[in-house]
Amino acid sequence: MKTKSLFKHVLKYTAYSFVFFWTAFSVNAQCPTITDPTPPPICDASGFTFNNLNAFATDNGNGIAWYSAPTGGSALSSLQLVSEGVYYVDDLSGSCGARASVTIDFQVNKSGQNLDGVYCSNENATIQTYIDDVLLPNIPSGGSVEVYNDFDLTDLASTLDFLPTGANNYFIVFVDNLGCKSQTEIGTTAIFSAPADPTPTTPQLFCSDANPTITDLDAGTLASVSWYQNIDGGGNPIPPALSLSTALVNGNTYYVQVDDVFCDSHAIPVTVTIDDPNEPGLSGSLEYCQDNVLTSDFDLFNELGGTPDTTGIWTGPLTTTNGFQGTVNISTLTTPGVFTFVYTVPSNGVCSESSANVVITIYETFSSGIVSAINPASYCESGLPSAFDLFSLIDNEDLNGQWTEGTLSSDPIITSPIDLSTLTPGTYNFTYTQNLLPNPCPEESTTVQVIVLADPNAGLAVNQTFCENDLVANSPFDLFNALNGSQDNNGGTWTDSSNTTISNIIDITAFNIAGSPYQFTYTISNGTCEDSETISITIEPAPESGNALAPFEVCEEDTATSSPFNLFTLLDGTQDTNGTWYEGIDTSGVVVTNPVDISSLTDGTYNYTYSVPPIGTCTDVDVTVQIMVHPQPNTGTPTLAIFCENDLAANSPLDLFGQLIGNDLGGTWADDNTSGALTGSNVDLTVLTVGTYGFTYSLTNTFGCTNSTTVTVTVEPAPESGIANAPATFCISEITTAQTYNLFDLLEGEDQTGIWSDDDATGALSGNLLTLDGLSTGSYNFTYDVNAIGTCDDVLVSVMVIINDALAPTGLASQEFCDTATVANLVATGNNIQWYDDAIGGSPLANTVGLVDGETYYATQIDIINGCESSVRFEVIATIYQSPNSGNFSATPISACNDNNAIDLFNGLDGTQDAGGIWQDTDGTGALTGNIFDASGMTPGTYQFTYYVTANAPCIDSSTTITVTIDAPLNAGSDAVLDVCSDEVTTDLFTLIGSADAGGIWSPALASGTGVFDPLVDPSGTYTYTLTNACGTDSSDVVVTVTQAPNAGSDNAISMCVIDATIDLFTQLLGTPDSGGIWSPALTSGTGVFDPAMDAPGIYTYFVASVLPCRADAISQITVTVNDSSAPSVLEPNPTFCLADNPTVADLDASLSATGTITWYSDAALTTALNATDVLINGADYFATQTNSSGCESSQNVQVTVSVNDSPTPTLIDSNQELCINDNPTIMDLMLNISEYDSNTNNIIWYDTSTGGSSLSSSSLLNNGVTYYASLFNPTTGCE
Repeated sequence: MKTKSLFKHVLKYTAYSFVFFWTAFSVNAQCPTITDPTPPPICDASGFTFNNLNAFATDNGNGIAWYSAPTGGSALSSLQLVSEGVYYVDDLSGSCGARASVTIDFQVNKSGQNLDGVYCSNENATIQTYIDDVLLPNIPSGGSVEVYNDFDLTDLASTLDFLPTGANNYFIVFVDNLGCKSQTEIGTTAIFSAPADPTPTTPQLFCSDANPTITDLDAGTLASVSWYQNIDGGGNPIPPALSLSTALVNGNTYYVQVDDVFCDSHAIPVTVTIDDPNEPGLSGSLEYCQDNVLTSDFDLFNELGGTPDTTGIWTGPLTTTNGFQGTVNISTLTTPGVFTFVYTVPSNGVCSESSANVVITIYETFSSGIVSAINPASYCESGLPSAFDLFSLIDNEDLNGQWTEGTLSSDPIITSPIDLSTLTPGTYNFTYTQNLLPNPCPEESTTVQVIVLADPNAGLAVNQTFCENDLVANSPFDLFNALNGSQDNNGGTWTDSSNTTISNIIDITAFNIAGSPYQFTYTISNGTCEDSETISITIEPAPESGNALAPFEVCEEDTATSSPFNLFTLLDGTQDTNGTWYEGIDTSGVVVTNPVDISSLTDGTYNYTYSVPPIGTCTDVDVTVQIMVHPQPNTGTPTLAIFCENDLAANSPLDLFGQLIGNDLGGTWADDNTSGALTGSNVDLTVLTVGTYGFTYSLTNTFGCTNSTTVTVTVEPAPESGIANAPATFCISEITTAQTYNLFDLLEGEDQTGIWSDDDATGALSGNLLTLDGLSTGSYNFTYDVNAIGTCDDVLVSVMVIINDALAPTGLASQEFCDTATVANLVATGNNIQWYDDAIGGSPLANTVGLVDGETYYATQIDIINGCESSVRFEVIATIYQSPNSGNFSATPISACNDNNAIDLFNGLDGTQDAGGIWQDTDGTGALTGNIFDASGMTPGTYQFTYYVTANAPCIDSSTTITVTIDAPLNAGSDAVLDVCSDEVTTDLFTLIGSADAGGIWSPALASGTGVFDPLVDPSGTYTYTLTNACGTDSSDVVVTVTQAPNAGSDNAISMCVIDATIDLFTQLLGTPDSGGIWSPALTSGTGVFDPAMDAPGIYTYFVASVLPCRADAISQITVTVNDSSAPSVLEPNPTFCLADNPTVADLDASLSATGTITWYSDAALTTALNATDVLINGADYFATQTNSSGCESSQNVQVTVSVNDSPTPTLIDSNQELCINDNPTIMDLMLNISEYDSNTNNIIWYDTSTGGSSLSSSSLLNNGVTYYASLFNPTTGCE
């Protein structure tokens, strides 16, 4: 081996260390350095970038990079603007390690505000506008602002430059009074296009009866607009915008502005001129009977209501004179109808002409008719109709009158037909009346009579019922016994169910159940009216109890196998099965259930009686059956034979008869267990082993009944005291109260029938149970003496029980803790310590269980040798001191008035604090005594006080500082009253209550969330202004009454047809109009109900008057258009059809000329519309309307009368015509067999189908087996 020098390695390692040190030094030497880490504030920060920040660092050869964090992160761009703050320098590689910092501050701080400005194109905003609106609040005091167009701040914007359309960025620099500049900030301006100005016409003209509102003004644009009452000096509208329901005022100028999302147009003025219409008055009406029309002249003008102007003219069905007076003579109006005279006043300005009506109604005089020749009508009481037509008792009456029950029109009103079925005998009057109110014609009545005749009385049925076995006893039977005797007499006639007259005495013996019930009718007449009564005779079945058979005989030993026994087997089977069985010879015995249990019956005879229930009133006799039980032979009573297994030889053989008592002789013995020990009656016991053996003695008597008795022989074993096990060992600590131990557990194979002896006299032994909890440490012996079995016995056996324990652990008897401690904090010396909270028993405590102050805890240890836990436990008392609690802040801090001289500072705590602490006057008010603060005369403000509680060692002291607020009294002003209309502007209620302090609360809350009351949304009521502080509550009330402005709804237009039903115009108004207004012009109904058949189309105005303090009335208009269609033209008033063509309603259209859709009806009143597929009826009238493009069905209809013709079915001359195929028969051969055939008119048409198909020519050959069909053609009607 060669020895190598280590010097070379030493040099190598040294060289490496030098190189590493030099490299590290070289890297640090190239990092930039900071010349001044806290330079003075920079005066000109505008456009200051990180490139400019390089001036505060020295580049040591590897460049300069700036970071916002001392380690990590990304380098900041050299062109990025610098904000105030701390920055960190590194070289360009970012590997300098710890970075040097510099703190940058600017003389002029950034504004930190949003410098964006938004303008509308019609504002013509300039740079100066932008400065004034946005930048001015941020200019330093005495300083200025510079606005640049570029980031490099080379293009200074002129204040006269207009802001460009759209969005544009400006670069802002703020300059202070010393000329120092802020860092550059970016502000954005946005110019939004303003909407075009509206071009309304002016002035705009309206009529006052239209109650024009803002919504009626023409804005001159389709864009969304708002209207205003006034504008300010700059031409801007003064809010609020006017409601669309605001009434227009004559001569006023209104301003309209187009609304957009951001911008609005200029406000354009519109002047309003409102004309008043002429007044036609209110419509009136007159009524006359056609035979009492006024014959003298009178003035229609006097029939108008209201205050009509005298400038109008009259038009109507008759010519009037005297101008506006409308003098007229109506004596010629004798035809019933409605005659309307119209009074029309001329237009005024833009107000159109208007009119009122005087309606004259001429009523027809109707007749109630004359009494008919068939009056009065007479009916028997039983034949009264339920729908009697009273009109059959009068003639020549007009329809639609009134029927009353009585002789006056004021009697109870009825209808015809009338139900007479409930009337009793007597005469009844009925009166038909015409010309009832409101018809002004004289009332006319006609009275008729209905006479109700009494019926004779045939009596009432007393229906009869007989049992089938009682018919002979009740025959013959008198049918009058089936009536209740109330009949008028017995002179009438009896008939049976076949209506054959019979005698009242009948033979019923042949009656049976199948033919039941039998009915017979008694009829009686008084000469005019007749009555009858039907009685019935019902035959009911009789029950059947059957007949008894021979008794049932059974041996006593077989009663169990024969049980349960069905007693019905002792009857002949004719019986009903719904009866009841009884013990004994009658039904007085106990009821038994069949089948019956006979297993317990002994020697003797037993009777059972069967009884069936009645059917209706029918019964049957009871039947008795018998069961005979025969006795068993006596095989004696056995006695037991018991032997020990070691005594068998001494007792063998055993004579079994010696084990029986009282037995009959003659029987035989059997070895039940096939033991092989039996010979005759002797048993060889030595053959038997331990066990039980049966030997049976059997015997049969003269009745064939058998019996047997078994003698039992038992061989018992000798007793066993067992073998002792190893001693049982116990720990005292594991022994529970009254715990016992079974000493048999220490033996194996023992008989547990012996007695245990307490060898050591422990006194803890009871039987085989040893009580362990009374034994001390040591070993204990116990001896077992097994009981003998018979005369057999065994030796004594002894066992041992050992009791062990361990010593208790040691330690400090008192251990102290602070606030909280757990079992893990307790200390004791010993092996495997366990802690308990009981001196004895219980479960070990987990280390995490918290300790309780003053509680005693107990420790045990485990003996290393015997493994027992110490039964005696080491006691430790735990003392836990609680840290003091100075409390928490009260949920309601103390706030008091400066006149309170006894403020309890404890009220500033939440009550959880410990007592016994002291209060400290933290702010040095000098007004604290104990816990009482005297705030009298204190200046309003806040004051601090500290509650200090001293702790018991080892816990630290605790303190809580509270703040007390001291207030001065407040003033809520004085009460006020405000009456407003719901459409007025808002009112600030605060201005009404005088010099009140601000900061109060209005209740109830207003919609504005402040004290501004808006009558459009806030309700009337008392609004209370309340100020509350520690000095109390002061309030004032403003009672506001809001009167609702009238609401006539909004205009609407409707289109109707003349044929339509009436419509209430009020329901057609839009919005929520007030009811109770006035319609103009007045409608025929006198209300707002428009009748398209009576009222003229046009504009109807609804007027609702205002109530002070509201001054503007409300109106709205309904424009009604009434359309109609002309009736179709009739081309053929009497169209004819052939029945064979199955004509339908659709075929009627060809009878008309129409430009619209045709609808057909079956009546002139157009109540029943017909389907196009409905079949036409010969001679029926049909009525048609048409509906044109207006969608209206014509109010007039046209009529056609239909004729549907048919031809009779042809008649065969020979119904059994036969033809020869060799003769080539044709259709002509069939033709000649028709009796109606006319060769001149060729009136028979043949087919090979029963319906439809094509006709066959007379030369067509006939085919065998084909059926041919003929129809008769009528050349006059053209129908088949």
